Amino acid sequence: MDELWDPLSIDEITERFAPFDVDWWVAGGIALDLFLGWRTRAHNDIDLEIYRNDAGVLFDVFPGWDLHVVSQSDTVRWDPRTPLESDAFGVWARPNQDAPWMVEIMLADGDNETWRFRRDNEISFPRSELTRETSRGVQYCTPEVQLLFKATKGRPKDDADMVRCLHRLDSYQRSWLTTALSRSEPSHPWLDLMAQAEIGGTE
Repeated sequence: MDELWDPLSIDEITERFAPFDVDWWVAGGIALDLFLGWRTRAHNDIDLEIYRNDAGVLFDVFPGWDLHVVSQSDTVRWDPRTPLESDAFGVWARPNQDAPWMVEIMLADGDNETWRFRRDNEISFPRSELTRETSRGVQYCTPEVQLLFKATKGRPKDDADMVRCLHRLDSYQRSWLTTALSRSEPSHPWLDLMAQAEIGGTE
């Protein structure tokens, strides 16, 4: 699939979701920028996240758009009459088949109380604490959870994101990420970084 992107702005996304009573938040590298309070690098796309059970609202948020469901094995056009398969983890959206992709919406797992990591449901986080809010009211994924997703990718830009965020994470955040990462990626090099931060008493 052609991965040409022309991402929507956060303001445009906020306007589209405004009429709908559904939880959504900014994810990916932009979420970490919102946490840090500055743009750390150029972002070619924009990631959002909503709970899997709310995914049907996307046909109303993006009426008439070309929506594709993304799974580990395939990317296929999403018909509103077709339920999501259990292995679907995201939705790509664009105005029509000839347009560039404009937003990716990740599908979060969990229930009314708890968010669960898609790759290991034993790793969890309180739903009420999963997002933070900017001064303009934009919800974004809390950094320790976002970094857990990035840890599995092994890309230089994700390592750079971790280094930038490490000294802004408090002890609780580092502890949660250490525990989660020790379970999902027990030999991950970020574990040594966080251990050194704890020894140094970084807050």
